[in-house]
This record gives sequence, structure tokens and C-alpha cells, in this order.
Amino acid sequence: MTIDAENLICGMLIAFLLSAALGAVLIKAVVFLPHAQPNARSLHDKPIPRVAALMLWAGWLAGIGWIWASGAIPGAVSTKIALFSALIFCGWAAITAVSFWDDCRSVSAHWRLLTQAAAALAAAAGLWVLTSENFYAFTPALWWGYGIALVLSTIWMCNLFNFMDGSDGLAATMALIGLAVYAGTGYAFGLGWWWLPLLGIMALAPLLAVNLPPARMFIGDVGAVPLGFLAALFGWWGIAEQAWGFWFPVLAFLPFVLDATVTLLRRLWRREKVWEGHKTHYYQRLLQMGAGHRGTLMVYAALMAGCAGTAWLCAVKAPEMGEMALLLWTLIHLGVFAAIDYHWNKRKVRE
Repeated sequence: MTIDAENLICGMLIAFLLSAALGAVLIKAVVFLPHAQPNARSLHDKPIPRVAALMLWAGWLAGIGWIWASGAIPGAVSTKIALFSALIFCGWAAITAVSFWDDCRSVSAHWRLLTQAAAALAAAAGLWVLTSENFYAFTPALWWGYGIALVLSTIWMCNLFNFMDGSDGLAATMALIGLAVYAGTGYAFGLGWWWLPLLGIMALAPLLAVNLPPARMFIGDVGAVPLGFLAALFGWWGIAEQAWGFWFPVLAFLPFVLDATVTLLRRLWRREKVWEGHKTHYYQRLLQMGAGHRGTLMVYAALMAGCAGTAWLCAVKAPEMGEMALLLWTLIHLGVFAAIDYHWNKRKVRE
């Protein structure tokens, strides 16, 4: 599917400018915004306004609206695409609304999980409607297997993005790099939706100005949770269209996937209450050991860039090397985690 270049550029500019404009408004109205209060589990010692991701979503939706309204994509919209778009938008909107309310008033965990599960099911149904012709040869067991994997991984991505949004600029940087690898790889494979993450990058850029260390605003749950949903959606969309394998989205977001997953497994092993907040993620311990928000972001940004660049290179040039690259980067991360564990334990002994 081709797309008109001039209108695409206009859509990108609209996404960027509207995001920046709303950001300026939020900075001026900061006193009226919900604030993240410091507590025993936070990495900040003063209240910080959140919901800065509203600027991201306003810019992104405006850019998408311009693309569709301007006819930048030639041809009529099929029934399949219309139904798919409706299902995905409803799922994203539900997650965003509940997450925004959670930022403002707090929402119980079971309602958040139910909303995420419903959105994941909507994404699974939408992808089936859009690309079912690719899977006619699948057995019923494979249909169910893929569906369950999609739903569970989408819920996990929603939550792990939220878990990792505790240090300045961390989640926003991961989202920017992840969207970039989706856009670049999607373009290389001629996927019709490659421009969607590109518009997201343009809307996300102004957000970084207020979220990088020292953060003046947090992206909030309204940013982290829907970003996790979209990270999973784009990954599965490429899998459904047979552009890349299962390894690709995992490798693209490996620093977040491994930090959150290994931390959860460690807490389960120790029989801790995993639903309670804590400061034992590897990025949290790295920050507490003296790296600070800037140092932590630099370490994780290097890992993010390395994984995303490798994912793009393997997908475009050597897809048969994807699983091997995933294994290699997993070992590198585990080595970094082991080093953090070692210095953390030494620090505890000294104290």
C-alpha cells in the first residue's frame, strides 16, 4: 500500500506541532494536573505532575486523522480495514480512559486487568479479521495457541511498560526506539501501516522535552499502559502479515521485557507479594546505587538501541539469525543484571 508523501509530511508536522502546543498548555496549567506523590516506592522526592502523554495521544490522533481525511492513502477503505480499525481504536481508547482515571483518582487492579484483557481480545479479533487468509492452513490448536499468546503477551506488555515507567525518560525513550524500529522495518517490507509508528515518533518527540532527566512531567499510566498495548499490537500485526518472526518484537523491546520478567520471577521465587509496589527492578537498583536518572537512562538507552538496531538488521538482512541474536542479547542483559546484583549485594553488606 503506497502513501502520498506530501500529505504524510503534513500529517507528521501536525502530530508534532499539536503535541508541542498541548505540552506548552500543560506546563502552564501544571497546578491543575494530577501529581505523582513521593512515597517509599518512588524514585523522586517531590511531587511531579503526570498525564503528559496526553500531548502524545492528541498529536498522534490528529496526524492519523489528517492522513485519512486528506486521502494520502489511495483506494477505498475495505470492510475488513474498517472493522479492524474500529476494534483496535475501541481497545486502545478503553485502556487510555481507564489509565487516565487511574492517574487522577486510582482504579482497582482487577478493573485495569479486565480492561486490558478486553482490549487484547479486541486486538486478536481485529488481526484475525484483517489477516485470516494467511492462516487457513493452521490447525485449531495453533489458532487457540496464537490467540492465547497474543492476549497474554499484550496484557504483559501493558503492565511491564507501566512497571518500567519509574525513571525519568525511560519509558518514553523505549517507546521512541521501538516505534522507530517498527516504522523502519515496516517500510522495508512494504507494510501498509508503517507510517502509523512514524506519526507516533513525531508526536512523542515533544514529550521527551518535558520527560527526560530532570523530568518536569511524567507520562503517567495514561502514557505507559497504552504504549505497551500498541507495542504488542504492532509486533503481532507484523507477525500476522508474515513480515517477521516472534523473535522480532521481543528483541526490539528486550530491555523492558527482561527487566520486568526477571524481576517478577525473582519476586515469585522469594514468595513476595508481587502485586505490591517495590523498588527492586534492575533499573531502580542501578539508579539507587548512584547512576541517577541520567546514568540509568544512558545504560538502558544503549541496550535499547543495540537490541532495536539488531532486530532491524536481522529482519531485513538475515531473518534466519533472529533467534540467535535474541539469545545473544538475552545473555548480554543477564550479564548486566548479574553485575547490578553483585554491586547491590556488596552495597547491602556495607550498610
